[in-house]
Amino acid sequence: MDETKQCVACRMDIRADATKCPHCRERQQGAEPMHRGGPGRVVAGVCTALARLLGLEVALVRVAFVLALVVTGGTALGFYLLLWLLTPPSALGRAPIQRVMSWAGRVASTPVEEPRMERRV
Repeated sequence: MDETKQCVACRMDIRADATKCPHCRERQQGAEPMHRGGPGRVVAGVCTALARLLGLEVALVRVAFVLALVVTGGTALGFYLLLWLLTPPSALGRAPIQRVMSWAGRVASTPVEEPRMERRV
């Protein structure tokens, strides 16, 4: 018999390894956060992350993205880049935008030393 657990939102029995409830689509506790890493990554891993999050086949998400590129005249590429900026490369990693903001904070908070000038009298 398969192991089951209860959904945190609707209290229905679901598989123990489920990350989302098939009944109410609520994300379960202990589920991995959205990230671009893992098998099936081709370009930047955004389609893989979306497929994992939505529970779809990666090929289907890629075809939908290509169709969106054609229909929107390339505007969907901006959405892809935005998702890349906001999604970490691994479950424990930090998103590129978080790394840039962290770097900018470190650079801005370092004291700037005044250049030393010698006075010759």
